[in-house]
Amino acid sequence: MIEKLKSKFSNFICCVCFSSCFYAFMLIESFVNERSVEIMGCNIVNMVYTLGLVFTGLGFLSFSFLCKIYKSEKLKKIIMLINCPLSLLVNIILALSNQPIVFLTSSILALLLMGHISSYVYYIMAINFKDSKYTGRVIGIGMGIAIILQYIVQNLMPQSIIFIISILLSIICIICYILINSKDINNKNATTNLFNIKNNDKMIKALIIAVILMSLVAGMIDSVLTTFNATKEYDIYNGVRLFYALGLIIAGFIADTKSRIYLPLATLCAILLSSICIFFLSEEISYFAGTALMYLYSGFYVIFFTIMFLDFAPNSKCPELWASMGRIIRSFTVAATIIPAIKIYNVVGNIALATISCLLSILIMLVLLPFISKTVNYSKQINKQFNKLEMIPQERLKLYAEHCLLTPRETEVLEKLLMTDDDLQGIAESLYISRRMVQRYVTSIYEKTDTKTRHGLFQSYINFTIN
Repeated sequence: MIEKLKSKFSNFICCVCFSSCFYAFMLIESFVNERSVEIMGCNIVNMVYTLGLVFTGLGFLSFSFLCKIYKSEKLKKIIMLINCPLSLLVNIILALSNQPIVFLTSSILALLLMGHISSYVYYIMAINFKDSKYTGRVIGIGMGIAIILQYIVQNLMPQSIIFIISILLSIICIICYILINSKDINNKNATTNLFNIKNNDKMIKALIIAVILMSLVAGMIDSVLTTFNATKEYDIYNGVRLFYALGLIIAGFIADTKSRIYLPLATLCAILLSSICIFFLSEEISYFAGTALMYLYSGFYVIFFTIMFLDFAPNSKCPELWASMGRIIRSFTVAATIIPAIKIYNVVGNIALATISCLLSILIMLVLLPFISKTVNYSKQINKQFNKLEMIPQERLKLYAEHCLLTPRETEVLEKLLMTDDDLQGIAESLYISRRMVQRYVTSIYEKTDTKTRHGLFQSYINFTIN
């Protein structure tokens, strides 16, 4: 019981750490863009934004290189504990600097270090929440709260002072987690992830291509919105930004529905809406509605690439890289899109961008077909459930196991638990495995079926077959 409470407390602190890290990252990114207008002029803001994205991507990549060089978890934590106060120092310089060279240097270092720290946080999130049923809503709510806090800070409080305080609190939160989390976070006993993309090269390649295409759409949107904000045509950090938080939270809950089945389709629908809304950016009357829907899409897009790679990471050969792969792809792809997109917008207007975005949406749909087909297969599976009572026991058992996301070996143990009176030792002997291994499978089965005893498991199975 004590160990379980400790594990839950550790996961809670991990969630707070993740949210704090995302909040700090978003605050630094927007603060750099805002300050670059004041110090270097509005014409240079997109170049600064591009440079910041490149170094953010390098920061995320640097953690995986660190893991290749240093195998000791203790040494990794020590390096991270050094980077945290260093990041705080750089951000203080960023907040107080007025010289272009000092500002640009501190901006690059701030985003580089925060990318490095964030990559570590994504890694521990992937390992700690491996196969969790609540990853989507935890991340969606955490990121949503971070965006709401960013809105409050940037609209209701003095910028520089609250910026430094916010970064300080976020860094303290991350340091506390590193110190509290005493367990080894090396990936052990990886199980099948929720989307079954382990060892599936086609699926992971499709995922990478889809995120690249989504990032191209996001990059075009970001370039226009950043320019509007720099020239004071519109304020992108006013109330409309709260739709970003709304998108994150909604997408997070959708992600947890039926093991990610509906997330790709929902994200695709959001992309199509945002593409259409680019047509309305040039008109002040329709700007708010267009921007709101694009922020809503951004929430779905961020949840999609975050959750999908977090799912895949624990079963990969390099989890510390794959956990934050979505952020890496986003950083470099958007960086490559920002300047060309605003040039296209300035020459031919928003119609060209909207057309390109629609074409990209069609490509995304084609790339996501392997994922969307799972939605169709799931619907067929639902139809089968109407005839559950007509099935033979083995078919009902298999359907129940699929519903609870049990592995093939767990299904074998489940059959013994439900269909025989064998104790753990008897099950172990019949399956030719150790009693300890059977106990592990039983514990996993109870967690996935949300039961605590063999009787409760049997009752859950009976309820499933009659409902």
